[in-house]
Formats: sequence, C-alpha cells, structure tokens
Amino acid sequence: MKIQRIMYLNTVSRSLRAPVVGFAIHEPVHSDPPQIEVDAEMPYETVHSAVLDGWRVVSFPAQRVDGDPEVVGVFGYEFILEQMVEIDA
Repeated sequence: MKIQRIMYLNTVSRSLRAPVVGFAIHEPVHSDPPQIEVDAEMPYETVHSAVLDGWRVVSFPAQRVDGDPEVVGVFGYEFILEQMVEIDA
C-alpha cells in the first residue's frame, strides 16, 4: 500500500533553486505531531534538490496581488511537497 508524506519547505524567494530557510515534514503515522523544525539540519538545500530526490511539488507559494509582491512573511515562501512511499499493509 502507498501512503503520502508531506513536506513544507520555506525559501527566500519563489525560485525552485532558492535556499531553504525552514521546513517541516509530516509523516503518515498517528504519533507524528505537526511541528516546525528549529535548529535542525535542512533536509534539502533547495526545492529543486527535493524534486530530484523524488518529491513532487503540490503547492507553490501564493502570488501576492496587494502590495509589494516581493514582501515575504516570517517563514519565507512556502512550497508544499509530497512523496508517496510503499508500506507493508
């Protein structure tokens, strides 16, 4: 059976090759509480490197329609990725 892993990568710009500045990985298990990783080693340097490793982008950062499009929030530009993994059922 295949299950979905979710990863949030926060970057300094909308580019797939922008440096990652924050992340959270949500594992498909009941005991995995969602949390933002602080002071942890980044799993990938860029979104592009995650894609090369088999992750699929399912959500790109929203385009701002009001104000300055380059204004970034506290967590940077958020990409959401998924990875399907095989488990024994």
